Amino acid sequence: MRRLLFLALAIFLLGNGVTYAADAAAVPNAKIGVVDMQTIAMESEPAVAFKAEMEKKYGKEREALKKQGEAVQKQAKGINPKSSEEKKVAFIKARQKLEQDTRNLMRKAEQDEVKFRQDMVSLVFSASYEVARAKGYNFVVDITAGGVLYADPSMDLTKDVLAQVNETYKKNKDKPAEAKNAEKSSQAPAEKK
Repeated sequence: MRRLLFLALAIFLLGNGVTYAADAAAVPNAKIGVVDMQTIAMESEPAVAFKAEMEKKYGKEREALKKQGEAVQKQAKGINPKSSEEKKVAFIKARQKLEQDTRNLMRKAEQDEVKFRQDMVSLVFSASYEVARAKGYNFVVDITAGGVLYADPSMDLTKDVLAQVNETYKKNKDKPAEAKNAEKSSQAPAEKK
């Protein structure tokens, strides 16, 4: 039984090796580029603008929560075993309100972040496609995804993709949402079948 299992495994691996060799032969001089997605996510103009927008939108609320938290901590220091029930109940209500307000703020901010990440992914994929096509690359890989252990610096397209992301962002930031969506769908790379 073991021999049969090992034989089946060997045939499977041999078959896959032939398949991979055939795939490599189909693209004999493949050019592979790498992009540091983390750098783009932190340094691109849309990311910087989003951070500023989030601070503007939620900064006051976050500061109010900070003050509310300090007040609850001060209130907690005044509670001891001899404190009145009213004082303990007031503290519990204040703490619960702080927790609820914090959850509400986090929920709102998270919704904005999810939408931004979706838009950013679309923008980066489009920019990567444009850069790869213009420079003749067959593949572009995210170096931060953990699968790339080494890449020659000449393969790094991060600066080019970052520039393309910034250019596209500048071009589209003043357009209405409907025009952006229509342009996205017309620029999307065609799927190969």
